[in-house]
Amino acid sequence: MDVNTRIEELFEKEAYLIDILPKSVPQDAGGRYFSVEEYFRSHRSDLDRRLTRIILRLYCYYDMTAVTEEGTAEQPQAEQLAALLEKVFREDRGFVNIYLPECDALITFYGGDLYMTVYNISGEARELLSQLTAAEGLFFREASGNNAKE
Repeated sequence: MDVNTRIEELFEKEAYLIDILPKSVPQDAGGRYFSVEEYFRSHRSDLDRRLTRIILRLYCYYDMTAVTEEGTAEQPQAEQLAALLEKVFREDRGFVNIYLPECDALITFYGGDLYMTVYNISGEARELLSQLTAAEGLFFREASGNNAKE
């Protein structure tokens, strides 16, 4: 099966977030979230490094296929993988989809976002990703409005 087709299918699966916050912010938070979001957007180099380190550490355990608007890189080298992420961080646009064929999971990042979305991850891979996320001081949590729960 074509990796792009599989990626589209995985968008319909259960989703988790690698996020700066442990849960969704209530709508009645008085706009505080937006001021915090703006702070992180204007000081994002630390967050970008944390997200990159999570992916690179996960790369030690799983094969990866990286898909961007510019093409597909199967089993990219660590430097290439980091460069793909850094480009999206720097340009604040575009995307990187990282497919893990061994566990049929997907990690997505869109330029400008302060989180990564993880689809269809379970078992040992989910536990490992949760540990790697916690080690970087971030949170691994269910996405609100989870596709599999609706």
